[in-house]
Amino acid sequence: MFDTIGQFEEQFNKQVFRITFKNRDFQVVLLSRDLTKNMTEFQILLDGLVQKLIKTNGKWHFEHGEDQDFAEDIWRHIALRYRL
Repeated sequence: MFDTIGQFEEQFNKQVFRITFKNRDFQVVLLSRDLTKNMTEFQILLDGLVQKLIKTNGKWHFEHGEDQDFAEDIWRHIALRYRL
């Protein structure tokens, strides 16, 4: 845990996204700096755990391959916030 927080220490002052998915609330912090519309992967801090989202065939999914709908919802919130 210390290694994760130390690695992304400067990011913890960023704005936190609050996302509700399937009646559960989540906190998401974007860990990538240069966010663009054409990027194919980026990292987030999801409820204290670092997760990587990857875009394949126009769809976002987690690196571990589960909850594609949740990954798409996270991207939708981020894209709306940053107007991508």
